[in-house]
Amino acid sequence: MPHLRVIASGGASARRLVAEELEALSKKGRAFAGTHEGGEWPALIAAGRSAGLFDDKRVSVVESAELLGPFPDELLPYLEGDDASEVLLLVFEKEPGKTFSPAAKKKIVQIKGESVPFWSAQRKKWLLDLAGKEGVALSDDAAALLVELLEDPEEVRAELQKLGSYAHGAPVDAGMVKELSFDEGRNTMLKFLDAFCQARAPEVFAALERFKQEPSMLPLLTGLYNRIRPALYLGIFAPAGGERIRSALEIKEYALKMGREALRRYSSKALTELSFGLLVLSWKEKTSFAEGWPGFESLLMTCMASAEKRQ
Repeated sequence: MPHLRVIASGGASARRLVAEELEALSKKGRAFAGTHEGGEWPALIAAGRSAGLFDDKRVSVVESAELLGPFPDELLPYLEGDDASEVLLLVFEKEPGKTFSPAAKKKIVQIKGESVPFWSAQRKKWLLDLAGKEGVALSDDAAALLVELLEDPEEVRAELQKLGSYAHGAPVDAGMVKELSFDEGRNTMLKFLDAFCQARAPEVFAALERFKQEPSMLPLLTGLYNRIRPALYLGIFAPAGGERIRSALEIKEYALKMGREALRRYSSKALTELSFGLLVLSWKEKTSFAEGWPGFESLLMTCMASAEKRQ
């Protein structure tokens, strides 16, 4: 009888998790029995039941597991623990959701892909912890740059490995990050963020047209939200509290300077509405309610129009 292990992740993250699971199970004496896609639960469980009659312990990978549909609870008696003769490694693109009932979830192991925390301080701590695990001595300045621009956990991991290889054990500073990690796209991001804070509309929308060629706008949403956060706090606590804000948000002087620039050109109300809109758009992009680039462009135009009225 089979044991089910569920990986909920897509892309490079899923490939890494599958490879790690296969390596760990191989060390426990399990043979790799192959990969297939989708199928039907009864046939899958039946194959797992018969495997123990003829073979040594093995593991099979089932990709696109969402095609299997909801797991039938009548098959629960046929599921075993991790000492079962057959392990089925089920790979879902996203969280299985209601695929498994509460009773079924008690009999399976779920392995979730990493996600980058949304809030800046949490992102920075997560990045520094990951750097430590990768053996990379990452400075605070370097971490502050990376957390603002990198969204995908696998991209973060790859950048850390690249930086660590280049540094050969030496500390990785902000200069090294700019030299090795800032390609044309990331430089465009920095120019976009600065242009927005200074209400330079032609540059903002010119950069936006380049960003529209990207498959996801989540990095841009995150970058803009992080850039205007200091302005929101400055609007509440007044410019005199800048040093306290910089310490509380764990940001550098340049981010605080851009926050002041934004607050000079936009009202606190406009920036608050923009930040809320960015949070909503970010959530929608991860669901079936995504508005895409038109939704972001509309949000941006509304905020920038308020800057024109203040001039």
